Amino acid sequence: MNGIRWILDGYNVMYALRFLPTDETLELARDRFVAWVRGFASIGNLTIVFDARGSHEGESECPSAVRVIYGTEPLDADGTILALIRQTKPSERFRLTVVTRDLLLRDRIFSYGSMVVSPEAFWSEYQRRTQTEQGETSRGTKHFYRPFKDFFEQNACEIEENREIKGNGK
Repeated sequence: MNGIRWILDGYNVMYALRFLPTDETLELARDRFVAWVRGFASIGNLTIVFDARGSHEGESECPSAVRVIYGTEPLDADGTILALIRQTKPSERFRLTVVTRDLLLRDRIFSYGSMVVSPEAFWSEYQRRTQTEQGETSRGTKHFYRPFKDFFEQNACEIEENREIKGNGK
């Protein structure tokens, strides 16, 4: 597996970034959000996980660089995200980055050795990337993953300590 694999907690990120419907249905707001996320396709593997909410189940049949999954019974979006992490080889889990504000989910993701960023940080990186593509930023922000690199390095010791405490280490 090359690069970072992004998993977005669909409705959680939509709520945080104010993609919720105002004059439109939840389905239209969700479609608008998925279209927006497709703008990130060049950064690598992207998966959005939504609760089924009765209208969808399973994986989207739309061919796209962005994979859309709807949680199925008995799993909701959080359970589906954790299942995706568990399906990844333990030696590759550090490459998974989940975008969510859900504190309980965040703690469970960290216990698997994967990373979490807030929706606001993801949005900020999108803005930096857009500016970089238009040639409007300094040399320091030309690589999309650079701001997260410092975060990962600062938290590496804490992650290793958690792995050792929970028996997931080395």
